[in-house]
Amino acid sequence: MKRKIYFYMILLSWLLCAVACYDEKELSPSEIISSYSVPQGEHDYDDVIVEYYNQYGSCLLYKFTDKDTYWTPSGWMNGVLGVDGTKGYLVTPADEKYVGEQLDVIEKLWFSSYSDDFLKEFLPVKIMLCSEIDSVYVTWDFSVTPVQMKYLSQEVQSWYNYDNICVSYGNIVVTQMTKEDSLAFRSSISRTFIESMIGRGKTAPTTEFGESANYDISSSDMYTASKLWAAGIPQLVNSAISEDNDWKTFMMMMVLCPEEFLTRVPEYNSDWDSTSKNWDGILNPVKDVNGLLKKRYDMVRDYFIENYNMDLQKVGNILNR
Repeated sequence: MKRKIYFYMILLSWLLCAVACYDEKELSPSEIISSYSVPQGEHDYDDVIVEYYNQYGSCLLYKFTDKDTYWTPSGWMNGVLGVDGTKGYLVTPADEKYVGEQLDVIEKLWFSSYSDDFLKEFLPVKIMLCSEIDSVYVTWDFSVTPVQMKYLSQEVQSWYNYDNICVSYGNIVVTQMTKEDSLAFRSSISRTFIESMIGRGKTAPTTEFGESANYDISSSDMYTASKLWAAGIPQLVNSAISEDNDWKTFMMMMVLCPEEFLTRVPEYNSDWDSTSKNWDGILNPVKDVNGLLKKRYDMVRDYFIENYNMDLQKVGNILNR
């Protein structure tokens, strides 16, 4: 027994000596800076940005690194397609001379449309104030042999990526916005905001909503918009039919379309059974023959009213003014 104790004492002494004598290499910082904070400067509008952070917990940044905006756990999104086929994008930070006006646009056309409770819960950690935002997509060049794939870009007004939303109009154009520009921006940021909420898993269908439709439908019915509508499913034909997608679709309807457009009597057209993306009169009994679409629409609408004091349909109704 004494010999065992003596052995363990010697072993412990060796370990202590090894730790004490270990020559650790000097640590060097990563070349990527990923920290961010507000205020970022001493402009008058920096106080407004700080107020937004204190109120909603979201940083509005006009100075940011590539990692702050492009990084995701599955890869970087700067100008390349994502590993799951999603589009990439490129941004240019806002011109600081126009950030004040850009913040006015964000307040008027985005934040003011939603309740404080809703913004506190669903705004992302970061909002990137940008001068330009370009989405990146793939096309095929058939003018050469062999046919080659090439990347093209398209300017957009807002973009969602992982933990941030990028917003445009951080340049001189913000001083020249027309009514049409404002409506287009409101529509773009509303769509992006909902995509951000869904993408970050911040909202999901309730049990009641999931049980309000029968998803056990035949494959042939999935190719017919009118049959999907009759089942209370507002999805695109031949798409992934699920309660999650339905929840998102109803949210999109509310923020992108006036209620009058959704409920009016639509004129019949032959495209009804080729695509269900036509939301004209989708809640009217002409299309909603069993009343299930309106019932499920109300479930989503009431959920956000009751939990976040937010009627999403009011956002879409503004587009009718």
